[in-house]
Amino acid sequence: MNTLELKNILIEEINQIEDKSFLNALRTIVESKIKKENLYEEYNSEILLAEEDIEKGYTLSHNVVKAKIDEWKKK
Repeated sequence: MNTLELKNILIEEINQIEDKSFLNALRTIVESKIKKENLYEEYNSEILLAEEDIEKGYTLSHNVVKAKIDEWKKK
């Protein structure tokens, strides 16, 4: 059974369920999966941008970062 067939079976079975609390629980599971996948995509995109910055030399030394943090703490 391929993914499309499995999706169609699930849709048919879900259409038969009348229990609202169960459907809400199922919805939560599906939304959680979608959000997790979006987070991975966003994370990977940010990593690629960071790698590009490093290649271009847009970096800060450890001491500069520590100084910036110390300034933020003062605010």
